[in-house]
Amino acid sequence: TFTAQLNATAFDVKSDVSALQKIRDMGGLELVMPGAFAAMGDCDSAEFAGRTVVEFPLTGVSITLPTGLAGDFNAMTFSEQIPGPTLRVTQGDVVKMTLTVPADEATPHGNDMHASQVTAVPTFGAVQPGTSKTYCYIAEVPGVCKYHCSGVNVAAMDQHVLQGMYGIAIVDPIDGYSKLMVEKTAVNANGDVIRDRQFYSADAIEWQLQYNQLYLTDGNYDQTKMFGHQHTLTTVNGQALGYLPNEIHNLLNNGDLNKNIFFIQPYNSMDLHQQQSQLLFSPVGVHNRIFIENHGNEPVFFH
Repeated sequence: TFTAQLNATAFDVKSDVSALQKIRDMGGLELVMPGAFAAMGDCDSAEFAGRTVVEFPLTGVSITLPTGLAGDFNAMTFSEQIPGPTLRVTQGDVVKMTLTVPADEATPHGNDMHASQVTAVPTFGAVQPGTSKTYCYIAEVPGVCKYHCSGVNVAAMDQHVLQGMYGIAIVDPIDGYSKLMVEKTAVNANGDVIRDRQFYSADAIEWQLQYNQLYLTDGNYDQTKMFGHQHTLTTVNGQALGYLPNEIHNLLNNGDLNKNIFFIQPYNSMDLHQQQSQLLFSPVGVHNRIFIENHGNEPVFFH
């Protein structure tokens, strides 16, 4: 019997004793499978013998970056970019991740790699300013996974992540990607409407789309806004309004530099190309593969 408190009213709830006894008779309730996490992290593990080792060095450093619409913001980054560098490996490879934090950095950082199956403690512990930390793991599960500043012995993990310390790891299947089947309909010689299946090579144009939000007051992370779901800007690959056309797109398409310029867009001029949006151009009839990751605190309704 236990008591739950709800709106100052107490309710007595009787547990199903027979069901609990059956669980005990079967050996108890295992909340975590013993083999769920690989006992790795030590780069000298014999498990790594004969496998390809991929080095993935990162630097945890704070810099100032432009938001485009809300002034500059004091960012925390992996290797001075948002998102951080993409890790691309093949299933079965060994990832050797090294995080270095410069001596003049004001706070420790960490690296939590969702593509791994190693235990968070102590593998993802804090890296103090002026030091480095290395760990290794086998990328066993194919897919796209997030990595971010670790919360193990690092205060305010939400601040580090939402100020820019995030990126993705892409683990390609060991036997490659599948062909793409597109099912259409066609009219045959008899005038019948039939199913028409078309197959495309597994080779594809690939895109990476990483979403996040900025919660800012005077260029600094505002936790109150984050808990209140009051984001300042939404970013795609670290950039607000990353999908709006600019001068270079207009020049490529119709030569009219002023046609698709929006007043809300901060960087129209071609000489600011490093801060401009990038539209997704793909030929008709070509296989496209899109890797999508939501790093933020809000849902993304991708269309």
